[in-house]
Amino acid sequence: GAISRQTYDQEKSAYDQAVAAYNQTTQAVSQAESGLLQTDVDKANETALLRRKEQAEAALRQIEVNLDETIIRAPFDGIITEKYVEEGSMISTGTPLVAVQDPTDNWVDIKVPETELSGYHLHDKVTLTGRDDKTKVTGEITDISRKADFATQRATSERGKDTDIITFNVKIQINDTRIRPGMRFRITGSEPA
Repeated sequence: GAISRQTYDQEKSAYDQAVAAYNQTTQAVSQAESGLLQTDVDKANETALLRRKEQAEAALRQIEVNLDETIIRAPFDGIITEKYVEEGSMISTGTPLVAVQDPTDNWVDIKVPETELSGYHLHDKVTLTGRDDKTKVTGEITDISRKADFATQRATSERGKDTDIITFNVKIQINDTRIRPGMRFRITGSEPA
């Protein structure tokens, strides 16, 4: 059978529209698939970037720890009384660098002649005067040596005989921030415990 030209044109137009719709749908599917692939690529990139960020954060934390270990900190506020190493020296872990004195926890050692030792007892309160005769501090006797020190001075008796003056170490807790290492004091007063 033959068909009219008009019918043919209508069918041809419908066919062309169907092909165009098919092509458009196929293109949309391709774009969607491409978008899905791009989404997968984006997710992979995002995952890789997150891993790189985590690695960078871990490296930063390690650098901060290393940097923190380059700062020397004392366990308390205090005064450096002795320096054991020079700047730039190679040292190993645990090597003491300095000696630090806590200014609120200080003491004085006094050499007391054996002839005067009986006048001092543990926990007695004593007044100490500095070499300048102006600095006066009070403290408590926390230790009296049981063993005599060597003769700190030699005295000559009236009869011409040399006599050693034996001393004992008396430790006095001061806790006064005015005290500095190396300062010298003498006992100028005492009060029994």
